[in-house]
Amino acid sequence: MADITARMADLKARIDELASLAASEHRERASSLAGSLAEELERLGEEPPAAPTSTVPPPRAPRDEVERCPVCSLRSYRFQRGTIRESEYGGFEAFYRCGSCAHEGWQALA
Repeated sequence: MADITARMADLKARIDELASLAASEHRERASSLAGSLAEELERLGEEPPAAPTSTVPPPRAPRDEVERCPVCSLRSYRFQRGTIRESEYGGFEAFYRCGSCAHEGWQALA
C-alpha cells in the first residue's frame, strides 16, 4: 500500500507540473509529460491488487450465524458462507445480509 501511495504522490506532483507548463511557450513539454502520465496511469490500472499476506488462517464461521440487523432491528441479519476475509484494520470480518430489509455489510468477527 505504501508503494502505491508514493507512486500516486509522484503522479500528483507531475500533474501539477503539467498544469504549470500549460502556457503556450511550453506546449511540447506539456504534451510529452501528459503522454507519459497517461501511460503510467494505464500501467497502474493493469497491475493486480496485492493480495493480503496473512500467516494466520481465517477463523471458522461465527457461532451464531443470525444477528439483529443494524437497520431494521429484526433478527434476520445472516452470515453469508464463504465470505470471511482479513480486515484492513486487523482481525477478520464476514459479510452479512438482512433477509428482511436487504441491508448488506461487513461485520468484524469476535
